[in-house]
Amino acid sequence: MTIIKPIPEVQIERMQCEDLQHVMGIEKEAFPDPWHESFFKRELRKKREHAYLYVAKLDKRVIGYIVFYIFSGEGHIYNIAVDTAYRRRGIGKYLLESALEIIEKNGVDEVFLEVSVRNTAALELYKKYHFQVFGVRKRYYSNGDDAYVLRKEMKCSVTILGESESCLSV
Repeated sequence: MTIIKPIPEVQIERMQCEDLQHVMGIEKEAFPDPWHESFFKRELRKKREHAYLYVAKLDKRVIGYIVFYIFSGEGHIYNIAVDTAYRRRGIGKYLLESALEIIEKNGVDEVFLEVSVRNTAALELYKKYHFQVFGVRKRYYSNGDDAYVLRKEMKCSVTILGESESCLSV
């Protein structure tokens, strides 16, 4: 997968404790039932092998983030959000592509995520990356909204005529 930066100066890097103020601002702005800061602090402090927390930065300022896990041959994208000032500019796509690349390199067979049935912008993005509805979680969110469980199947490397091809997403 070739990843193209939406804005050349945007950098993707591991989330650090000093990023939390901006991350929490985006989190509270993006979600009606935001995660508590203690969740992020705990994950950053424990540095679990299967937990991946990344931020997108522009001029050292956090403008988006993604949280995903890899375990037992599965990837699970838990959270992705972009500062409102940078939405519809490719930052979410860049974060998603970066996560999928890491997931792919880890030999994952499939990726899951939950998304509100009302979040049309996110559903459009995930559709472009071949996520498909796998199920529905009734009243998943605190406001009573349902969530789609989306699944993306990943194909991993194969050897053709003695040459190995890199993992390709479906």
